[in-house]
Amino acid sequence: MEARYDAALWREKCKNRLMRDTVTIDCGDFGAIQAGQSPLYARISECIEHYIQNKSPEPGTRMPTEIQLARHFDVSIITVRAALKQLADQGLLERQQGTGTFIGRTRNRTPTWSIGTLDGLTQYTQATDIEILHVGPARLPDWAAQDLHARPGEKRFHVRIVRHREGRGCQLTEAYYPQQIGEQLAAADMRGHLMRTHLVVGAVEEITGQRVAVIRQKISATSATKPVAETLQVPIRTPVLQISRLSETENGQVLQAGRSFYQTHDYAYAFDIYRK
Repeated sequence: MEARYDAALWREKCKNRLMRDTVTIDCGDFGAIQAGQSPLYARISECIEHYIQNKSPEPGTRMPTEIQLARHFDVSIITVRAALKQLADQGLLERQQGTGTFIGRTRNRTPTWSIGTLDGLTQYTQATDIEILHVGPARLPDWAAQDLHARPGEKRFHVRIVRHREGRGCQLTEAYYPQQIGEQLAAADMRGHLMRTHLVVGAVEEITGQRVAVIRQKISATSATKPVAETLQVPIRTPVLQISRLSETENGQVLQAGRSFYQTHDYAYAFDIYRK
């Protein structure tokens, strides 16, 4: 009788053999989630990243399954997946569909953030420490006055923050607001909302009760001016990425006009193009 080759069975055997032969990390090695204001997935990724950086497991070492991690941290599988994705984006982990998650072969000590959605922007902000530089009235620069259809030099509510990762500045953000929105922000605990949400436009949504429907963005390469360079702790004229953002509600009302400066080795931008 002629033997029949079964490709699916062969692949399953190879997968089972790989799973037997690969060392798996014990969930207990990651410790417990630390208390904090950042989301659970961000704190889980910190636990795993701390283990990888301190124990230096061999590249290709198998991670526990999503179910095992969910049980260990007492969270949902969705939360675990968000944490693993964040680490995979940094190059610390490699995820292979149908096989599992492994310690990455090329580990980036400095992560690259690929941001193409508001959720991605939120994830980026939660993985950084925020320092509030200014909250209150300030004179409108030309770029903000144009976005807000106001006169340059008018006083409007202003927010300026810097984000840190591993002790150094990675992003400088400032934002200005329409008069009515600014009055609402001035009457609220803007600093408290910022520290809780870590996202400037997220704090605006909380205070005003209005929801952002679209963020219109312009990306350009520029050189760090003295204020930007000092805040990000880089030499003056260092290349930086500037992203201008105009946040609007569903009916087209402007909630926030802002811009951010990123160190180029810390940031990548991703977006999708759809056919109408």
